Amino acid sequence: MTSPPAPGSTGAAAPSDGPTKQPGPSAGPTAPGSIRAGHSGGPAPTGPAPLRPVAGRATVPSATGRTGGSGRIAPGRASVGGPGRPATSSTTRVNTLPPGREAPHGSGKRPKRKIRLGRWKWRSIVLAAVAVIVMLAGGGLVGVAYLYDSVPEPADFSPNENTFVYSADGVQIAKLGGENREIVSMASLSDEVKVALIAGEDKNFFNHHGIDLWGVARAAWNNLTGGETQGASTITQQYARNAAKDLEVTYARKLREAVMARRLEEEHSKDEILGFYVNTVWFGRGSSGVGAAAKAYFNRSAAQLTVEQAAVLGAVLKQPEPNDYDGTKGYDPHLSPEAAKIRWNYVLDNMVEMGRLDQAKRAAMVYPDKTLRKYSARSGETGIQGTGTGFVINKYVEREMAAWGITDWRNKGYRITTTINSKAQRALEAQLFRTFEWKETCKGKGDEKECVNDVVKAVDPKVDGAYTKIKGYPKNVIAAGVAIDPRNGRVLAYYGGADGTGIDYAGKINEGTIWEDGGHPPASSFKVYTLAAAIDAGISLRSTWDPTPIVATGKKRNCDKYQLCPYEVENAGREAGSLKCKRKCTLMDVTRMSLNVPFFKIAKKIEPKNVVAMAHAAGIDTMWALSDGKARDLTKPETDTSRASFDYQVGFGQYPVTVLDHATGMATFANHGVYNKPHVVLKVEKKDERTGKYALVPNTGEVSRAERRIRQEVADEVTGMLKQLPRSYYHALAGGREAAAKTGTWESKVQDKAHSNVWTVGYTPQIATAIWVGNVKNASDPIYRPKALGGGNITSVGLPADIWQGFMNQAHADMKLKLEPLATGTNGKLGEVEGVGDGVEPSKKPKPDDDCDPKPACLAASPTMPGNAAVVPPTPSTGPPGPATPLAPLPSASG
Repeated sequence: MTSPPAPGSTGAAAPSDGPTKQPGPSAGPTAPGSIRAGHSGGPAPTGPAPLRPVAGRATVPSATGRTGGSGRIAPGRASVGGPGRPATSSTTRVNTLPPGREAPHGSGKRPKRKIRLGRWKWRSIVLAAVAVIVMLAGGGLVGVAYLYDSVPEPADFSPNENTFVYSADGVQIAKLGGENREIVSMASLSDEVKVALIAGEDKNFFNHHGIDLWGVARAAWNNLTGGETQGASTITQQYARNAAKDLEVTYARKLREAVMARRLEEEHSKDEILGFYVNTVWFGRGSSGVGAAAKAYFNRSAAQLTVEQAAVLGAVLKQPEPNDYDGTKGYDPHLSPEAAKIRWNYVLDNMVEMGRLDQAKRAAMVYPDKTLRKYSARSGETGIQGTGTGFVINKYVEREMAAWGITDWRNKGYRITTTINSKAQRALEAQLFRTFEWKETCKGKGDEKECVNDVVKAVDPKVDGAYTKIKGYPKNVIAAGVAIDPRNGRVLAYYGGADGTGIDYAGKINEGTIWEDGGHPPASSFKVYTLAAAIDAGISLRSTWDPTPIVATGKKRNCDKYQLCPYEVENAGREAGSLKCKRKCTLMDVTRMSLNVPFFKIAKKIEPKNVVAMAHAAGIDTMWALSDGKARDLTKPETDTSRASFDYQVGFGQYPVTVLDHATGMATFANHGVYNKPHVVLKVEKKDERTGKYALVPNTGEVSRAERRIRQEVADEVTGMLKQLPRSYYHALAGGREAAAKTGTWESKVQDKAHSNVWTVGYTPQIATAIWVGNVKNASDPIYRPKALGGGNITSVGLPADIWQGFMNQAHADMKLKLEPLATGTNGKLGEVEGVGDGVEPSKKPKPDDDCDPKPACLAASPTMPGNAAVVPPTPSTGPPGPATPLAPLPSASG
């Protein structure tokens, strides 16, 4: 499965619909309609193929990370290790074996070379002699002293270690770091387990001073007489060599390695050196160090290993993986079970020979094959792809860690606890999880080459044994959602897509650049902020408004009477004169039926900038203007929010916002007007390498900053109004749980009477949620229901409301949240009733007609009716518009 186009590579365009929106700058030519507005890209560059560890000896990663791995890993993406690695040209084999110990795995002994005296031989003899002298003399020579000074301290090449990310309820949601490593304190391991880990590699470890002289002599003679090239390294030397990133088997290397080993032995205890080694050596199965290996082979911590299990790991060290160069299979029990058992016996027998294991106890030991896990070569990062938590980690955890001055954290042994609730996250993904298969098609050559990424197929897997609400919908349909705890701003669940390295449909992309994008037109769901701004300005819910469509042309021209020329505004799906309230509808009726004309007039009356200010107070930090298609950062006082950026259409939600911001806004109303900044990190801990225990990192973690931004009486009045709507949408929550909600529908710019963006947003006292449904690629393309469900437009009271209701019911139940009442408000007693609206009493008694309160037909946009906003804005200015000829209608908003 391939990934969607990565943001920022080609053809960035404006963030959403609108006739005056100008295309943003792009990084290159792009075929029209080839990418989603504001989203573009191609595959990430890949790095060089990694080096395979030399077969036949344990391998320790270098200071900058293990050189081994499989495949090419794209920067910023999760990596999955393969079963093998590219081979090098150097191998080590066992030519002769002690009786009953182990069988050879190679193709047999290599024919001995005929000994010929020559310049190379004498140079080798001299180097070998010097090496022996250095080993015997220790640090007494001047040249050796120089080498001592150049040896890095262990702290200089301290190993990388996985960082783990947890949900607030203690579930691991990600493992980070290119290497799979978990540092283990030697104090947590028994003496027998420690010995079992190294007895097969260096049975004289506790007796030598870093160098095995007999091993050196034996290897030198074998090499000089034409036998196999052998390393004869102690584990101290192995660690020193790999810390110095020197893998070539040469006498010069052996000399330097020996000096480094002596220094390590002089300055560190045996237990410390053993810890350096077992925490860095490669065990296969994507595991560097015994901590990761214990989980990869036995699914337990290193501290829980038995001696038998530790001996399996000690046996694996000789060759953890198959060697494609010589055909040997190595000692992983899954790949070579008989050889693994023979090597396991060899390790235990060495322990007895070392005096570290009782003979009777050894005789009673049984190979622990029943506790072995099945083979898995998976390594690297998890929790980034295939889950909505990927964006939480890659964007928001990254940002909060950086704010605390921690920029290098993914492979430094941190334990990060997030605000994500695993039950809420699961409940959200159970409603809308979907992945996509993409295919790139290119035309032309050279500078004229143009490539387009298209969706081949949408994949809808089961989540917790059941299909999602989005299953079966056309392949271009995607949903995003965010849930927040209103009482503290904690992000409980987040889903912007299943690939944490692709496009985040719930947040911003290309953030901080001129191509910043990510917003979706909120349509009538934005009327929540217009309503709040009206109430805050002293307008009562019982004030009355004339919903008559505004017309600027023809015989029905009436824009002069409303002083709104040259604008044209309609109410989607509602014929003029069909409303029971006729020309005098209360603001409650207007909100319930989501009529655009009155909200347009309210924005004009109280000024658009005040609607924007209310939205920002609630939690909308970014909105996209249509005049230039660029983002407006509302957190900066100098940001322009005049009509040049946001005109009267702001009243019914023309200007794009992110799903995260919209959920934050809902949370503020649920919390009676008190704003809490959304955040994702609860606490940050780092492992103490001496004790192996985690400790809090100073000056990090959650800080509560509740801020009163909206008067409580205003927020509660809005809640009292909105909590009447879910039942009208036929989406009330289970068990009589009170909830407030608002829907919104935005019409397609490219297809008349079609929808492109649909929303349902709402809240209870415990959870505020925003759900958006739109197009995975081109933001303005229409989205339709599947033919199996009757086809036609996706409406705001359809799929997004189904997702919202399903998530809210499941999350509240799984989190065991009790029923809590929402605020009631004053039902219109707050604010002025007379003299604020433009409602007109009918001149005569109207004929009986349909009651639109609260029938769903009056609340959802009809697929056969035109949209409700055909607005022609004047040239952006801060003054009143003058006469002008209407242009083509804008996309519509309804709710």
